[in-house]
Parts: sequence; structure tokens; C-alpha cells
Amino acid sequence: MKQGPLPKCFDARKACVKELELNGSVKASALSRLASVVSCEDTTISASLRFLRDEQRRFVVTVDVAGDVGVRCERCLDIMPLAVEAHSTLMLCSSDEQAQQCPNQYEPLVYTGEELDLYEVIEEELLLALPVAPMHEAMCIDALPELEATPIVEDRKPNPFAVLANLTNDSNES
Repeated sequence: MKQGPLPKCFDARKACVKELELNGSVKASALSRLASVVSCEDTTISASLRFLRDEQRRFVVTVDVAGDVGVRCERCLDIMPLAVEAHSTLMLCSSDEQAQQCPNQYEPLVYTGEELDLYEVIEEELLLALPVAPMHEAMCIDALPELEATPIVEDRKPNPFAVLANLTNDSNES
């Protein structure tokens, strides 16, 4: 088991054979796609990756990531803190065809190179864990400036069908 900063790249297949576990951290600023979506100055993401082989000898990686990031509230548009956690079990696939055959308990991860980019895996898990429309728990509408209420004045125009109503009334009386 390794502690401290996680390496950017790692030989996942060898790690699965040896059943290694990596625990460490990544600076959120090193995850470019995540940094473009959230506010993450001086944020550290903690990650735990466990490499193993399942009963059918498939290469499997369990990923647990957690961190605190700043996201924009969709109601008041202020930055708010958000604790993000994600857990997934990935199966390393050597091709798209093998990924299509992936059992339901695993998420496929197409991995054809020598080394797996751990930062990319961590970043993908965090992006998938972010809410689509983050909002404060409590109503934050109070933070918005109040607009002056102007009464709505209705212009009452004569109903053009009132004449027809009078005609039907006159024909009923006759």
C-alpha cells in the first residue's frame, strides 16, 4: 500500500496481478477538466485505488475518491462548497468489443497502453459525481436583491362578442 501523492501513470495490469492498493492525494488544479468546471484553488482530492483480479481472472480496479470543491449555485450564482464523493468498480478492457461484453457490476475502462493515467480516472469519477444543477441546501433566493413590485393594470376593453350575447338574449325573448 502506497501513501502520499499519487503517481500520474501506473501499470494497472501488473498492479492487478499483485493486488496492490494505492491511497493518496492529487491536487485538484492538476485535473484540468475538473478545474475548468469547479473552483478548486488549494483543494486536494483524496483517492483510494484497489487493483485486483476477480473470479474470472478479469482485471478490476475499485476507485474511491473524495474532496471538497467550490461550485456555482444555480439559484444565486454564488460559489458554494460541495463535498464530492464517488465510488466505482472498473473493469480494464483491451478493446471496445470487450467493453461491450463487460458485466453489469463493472464499468468498462478501455485501456490499451502500458500505463493507466490515474489522474484521468480520478478526474472522470469526480466529474460524474458532480450534480447537474448544484444549489444551496437552504433557499438562497433571499440573497438576491428584491425587485420593486409594480401593480399590473389591466386595460378593460369591451368584449366584441357582447353584441352577440345581446342578440341571443333578444331572440330567446321573442
